[in-house]
Amino acid sequence: MFQFKKYLHQSTSVLFLPLLLSCRSCYSLVATRPYKTHPQQRKAPSTVLDMANKETVAVIGGGIAGLSCATALSSSGKFDPTVFDTGRLRPGGRCSSRLPGDMPKDPSDKHRILDTSIIDHAAQIITVPKQLKGFEEFQKQVDTWETQGILRQFPEGSVCDVVTSKKDGKESFRLKPLANSEKMYYGANGMGSIPTSMASGKVFPVEQDVWVSPNNGVRYERDGKWKVKASGKILGAFDRLVIAHNGKCADRLMSKTPAKDLHSLLRTNFSPSVPKWGGKRMTLNSIYSLTIAIDKRDSPISKALDNDKFMSGFVKNEPALRFLSCQTRKHPNENDDVEIWTVLSSATFGKKHKGPQENLPDELVAKVTGLLLSAIERSLCMDCGSLRGPEDSEPGANMVLDSRLQLWGAAVPLNTWCTTTDNNQEDANAGFVYDGEYGVGACGDWLLDSSIAGAWESGRRLAKWMSDENESSVGLPPDGAFQSSGAVAQQGIGSLK
Repeated sequence: MFQFKKYLHQSTSVLFLPLLLSCRSCYSLVATRPYKTHPQQRKAPSTVLDMANKETVAVIGGGIAGLSCATALSSSGKFDPTVFDTGRLRPGGRCSSRLPGDMPKDPSDKHRILDTSIIDHAAQIITVPKQLKGFEEFQKQVDTWETQGILRQFPEGSVCDVVTSKKDGKESFRLKPLANSEKMYYGANGMGSIPTSMASGKVFPVEQDVWVSPNNGVRYERDGKWKVKASGKILGAFDRLVIAHNGKCADRLMSKTPAKDLHSLLRTNFSPSVPKWGGKRMTLNSIYSLTIAIDKRDSPISKALDNDKFMSGFVKNEPALRFLSCQTRKHPNENDDVEIWTVLSSATFGKKHKGPQENLPDELVAKVTGLLLSAIERSLCMDCGSLRGPEDSEPGANMVLDSRLQLWGAAVPLNTWCTTTDNNQEDANAGFVYDGEYGVGACGDWLLDSSIAGAWESGRRLAKWMSDENESSVGLPPDGAFQSSGAVAQQGIGSLK
């Protein structure tokens, strides 16, 4: 008899996918504040002699934003960054994958089928925002990743909207392929291959499985240094600090520091929605990710779809779901008799059935898994019990061969902080915040666009600001406001189309 097992999230760096802002082409319009006198001058080294004494930077968070920022800081030749990441096996945050051979933290949390496959359990798709300006550098990076074989473009017709339809007078569904002009990409060896490539080459150190304590994990010293501590041990004193994650941990991490304005932006609400005007705080939703393995020779999902091209789809006809993807069509494995599918829930469903992210109770795992299997059946107009099994049996009996459930507690930003000018005009040229008085900045998708593109570009822009020897603060309250994202409200899993 099949048994459901909970999935312990192994890479909980909070960063992901992953808002609709207008981007400027230069930094001259950014609202800044005069630099205040400080015990240690923050000016980046600019001479040959200075280069030998690069400023050290602690980057807290090894997702796309943190790695992008560290890459650009290191490339400038002016900084020596170190990334601290909570991921036990590798960096990536929400852009991470489970790979064959990965050993679980809990030895009992083994999955005989899923552990042999590449699985993207969070971020699924990369796009380059077309409705926003200022993403030219990210487009170049995507082109480079594609040339290097790190990214692949989804084949034409393989990404669809799953929408309601009528067939023979009865309610049904149909697949609506997305326009070929909407280029979408996925990681050739999992989405985690993207952050892995960014962290490779030992250009800068990435310290894995490091939990910088939310309570006094970072401390601003009198000499102008930032002291970083984890597990009771001091990891070092750094000239500058970059916060490249969000959620409650980031809030608590900065709560006892003197950088009060920057900390105020890290305060977080968790909700499936935000007011149209954007709300007063950063707001993140919560999403369940369920991955199942089923017999390919008798797959009720493939039979219902009746489309060999289908790889991923935005679910529009079922309120409990938002996304469906076939991992084995993206990443074929040696076991050709098995299909592996991942489904992402809606934020409303996630909130309704939310539990403790790191330790989901067995009964909640069984309940949520069964509900999501039933939701797939409804969306694809399958017979009741096709996946879940008969009502008097365990959910998925004799059909689901293996499964893993993860709660993505701090999932997608529903709003972004938009910097404004002194004339109260929106200025999305920032895409980051920086406190020049204390030498601390923040980057992430919540500051630009709720996507991998937004995270990468935010990190790059913060690094450029620091490298250009800008000594002023930028983006701090009251010079800005949160704006809601229509794209995220519609799709639920990020700004992707």
